[in-house]
Amino acid sequence: MTTIVSRLKSFGWQQFVIVTLVALVAVSFDSCKSSGKLTRKEKKAQIEMYKQKMREIINGTTKMTLEEQERAISDAINKHFGDNELNELILQAQQINKAAYAEQDRIREEKVAVARNKLYDLLVNKQNLSADELEEEMNKIKAQNLGNSEIDELLARLETKINDMRKSASLEMTLKTKLESSFQSIADASRSGNTSMANSLIESALNYFTAPDVPVLIIISREGSIVDYDKPTTINSYLNFIKDQKESRNNVDSYRLDTAGKITELDLIKK
Repeated sequence: MTTIVSRLKSFGWQQFVIVTLVALVAVSFDSCKSSGKLTRKEKKAQIEMYKQKMREIINGTTKMTLEEQERAISDAINKHFGDNELNELILQAQQINKAAYAEQDRIREEKVAVARNKLYDLLVNKQNLSADELEEEMNKIKAQNLGNSEIDELLARLETKINDMRKSASLEMTLKTKLESSFQSIADASRSGNTSMANSLIESALNYFTAPDVPVLIIISREGSIVDYDKPTTINSYLNFIKDQKESRNNVDSYRLDTAGKITELDLIKK
């Protein structure tokens, strides 16, 4: 013990106090860092950073999205810096951010209204657009990503309509092709002298119709809404006419179907 005291005396009390204070300051600094507290310098730097962010929001020069602006404002509030100037800037930035959200909502509502009216028009299809044209208009509305449940429902209805149109068009094209192929086959069989085959093909073709006496009209000419027809006939008479003439001179123009999908009326047009 005497030896330790002697060493302390030789070291000097003044030097001992200085070393102790330095050690305490170092420990205090490390403790401050580890506890997450800011030094004055760091706090001042952060205050200036948030002031700059708030000024950019207020002046409209910020590159942040509205959501990012809102987070920056919340972060600044939660720091509790107690800086009067920053607090004032925060209030102004909040007002600017709120107004920007309101304007965003107003613009979105306008777009929703326009899209709603457009979709109802497309569903009615007063302009008689094709399935491809309807799809093009639908995709333009989809690309806006309006995030509105009513618009999403109308888009789904329009998509169903487009699919139905394509199915119907495919069915019509198939039936049209089948009819014209039947007409040509009857003519070919008759031309080759195979009357029994021609008669068999006539019976087969009649299966597309509700009855042998389904009316058939042949369009001679058409200019706009003015249409001239040849003398009316029936499908049975027309098919036998093809057999007798050994030639199919007309294409299918239009037809009507019953609920079972059989033809009740047929319009032809000269090739």
